[in-house]
Amino acid sequence: MHARDTCFTFGPSTSPSAQSCCSVFPMLDVRSRGFTFGPGQRHTLNPIYLPVGTKLLFTLSMGAFEMLRLEERRPPPQDRSCGMEWSREDFAHQPFNAYDISSYSVHAEEHTFLVSTKTIDDDATEATFAFDTVKLAWKLLGNWALPFDGRGHFDRRLEAFVGLSKDPGTFGQLCSCQAPNSAYTAGHEGQCAPPPRLLCKEKLFSQDPSHRHVSATLVYMGRESKFCLVECLSIDEDNRQHVNEDDDCPDQALVKEEGDVGLHGCCVYLYRLTTFSLSLDTNGDLTTSGSCRVEFYRVPDATTKSFLAHDPVAFWM
Repeated sequence: MHARDTCFTFGPSTSPSAQSCCSVFPMLDVRSRGFTFGPGQRHTLNPIYLPVGTKLLFTLSMGAFEMLRLEERRPPPQDRSCGMEWSREDFAHQPFNAYDISSYSVHAEEHTFLVSTKTIDDDATEATFAFDTVKLAWKLLGNWALPFDGRGHFDRRLEAFVGLSKDPGTFGQLCSCQAPNSAYTAGHEGQCAPPPRLLCKEKLFSQDPSHRHVSATLVYMGRESKFCLVECLSIDEDNRQHVNEDDDCPDQALVKEEGDVGLHGCCVYLYRLTTFSLSLDTNGDLTTSGSCRVEFYRVPDATTKSFLAHDPVAFWM
């Protein structure tokens, strides 16, 4: 989530929904770099989280569509306890099956988030919906999907959503599409054309034949179109010499983590972090313009294969 204006703590005794939900879940306060607690989720089957501004968090899952709002306590507390608390609002189910969600992104300037779906039946169809966080209403934009997979990131300088493609033909490449404004989304239901999209010229996944791709996550670093690609790789023990502590290339530095190298059977697992800035070249194409810097981090041996199989959980503070 974004940095908050204040720091606060949260527990069942202060929750307005404590009677309906006894559990809480930890939240990281990026200002204090400490943990606090948010209201427990009643539906946790494959949720996605959509933070809007500094005080709204939408959760969308197979079982529910909810909005959590951070508000001042009324009346204010008389003691020194926290003056903020969460409220919860449930909405009617979204006009699509949450199981079919393929990509999503929050438009930070238009108070809107977009969700794309792709069905997996014989009549494969695509659709993109917009949710107005002020009017609290869904709208079908059109029968097309955002070009990336999973979470996309809104970049103000590019005025675009940026994400990772997982389609077979463009697997692992960065792609972007123009972020729609209010005039664009004001059209008739389902009549909005797909926004212009671009594919990055460079391939950012490891091209080393000794590296096997496991999973990846794209992290937005918040300014100047700067991103970090976190890629999990496995390397056969026989090819371990391809990554060693004596690597003298400044852009391929190996950073040693605490603990042993992550060995699972005959494989070594690594996180490959690529930081870069995106821009448009003179032809209007999306490019990293030689800004990539690569570092490797060893995965501790205690990490399980099931954990590594999921896309890495990473965020920028």
